[in-house]
Amino acid sequence: MIVTTVLLDAGGVILDESEHEHVRVAIAVELLATVIPGYTQPTFYSELNEAIESFCPRILAYVFWKHLKPDRARYDELYDLFRKRWGEARPPLKLMRGFREEVEAMSGDFDIGIAGQYGKDLLDLLEAEDLLRFFRYRFTQDDFSITKPDPRYLEQIAEACGIDPRQCIMVGDRVDNDIIPAKQLGMRTVLVRIGLHELQRPRIPFEIPDMEITGITGLAAAVSAVAGMR
Repeated sequence: MIVTTVLLDAGGVILDESEHEHVRVAIAVELLATVIPGYTQPTFYSELNEAIESFCPRILAYVFWKHLKPDRARYDELYDLFRKRWGEARPPLKLMRGFREEVEAMSGDFDIGIAGQYGKDLLDLLEAEDLLRFFRYRFTQDDFSITKPDPRYLEQIAEACGIDPRQCIMVGDRVDNDIIPAKQLGMRTVLVRIGLHELQRPRIPFEIPDMEITGITGLAAAVSAVAGMR
């Protein structure tokens, strides 16, 4: 089936989440230190890697629960406080460096849509940067009641776009949340190795993406190459 559409994950592909990650980690470590005296960032990163290697979809929640289980009430209290403080401290959204050139190059050959866990604020940023014009499909997480890694999320996006999932290439930065659900639907895949999940590895051959790149430089060329695969 001919590929017509590229679905882009938001974080790690469209958006540079590095500052967001640093702020989230700082808040989480501060809160966990109230429960575990002397808790440090190196320990937190080590435990994040545990979550990533186990393909846990919510890696920060994994670390909080690791230290607070089986006390669900205490977990809910501390994790709700984390989300409240994160909402107050969240930095502005920032485009990935080089994204402008890559999306413009892709738009000449493919229809482009979003398959990431951000809402209208992402569309606002793209509009402010004069990039929204390159997106034929402008659905966001706000338009759906489910999300990744549930493959039905990508299935609903394809349905809303009026296309067969097999006409799509999914571009994301996670094997577990992006590559696997896309492949379950017959989509082709490009993995961008960047950020916290940079070292996440497929566990079985089915989970191997069609192509990997380091950072988004060269994304348009990678998409074109994957689209030409048989």
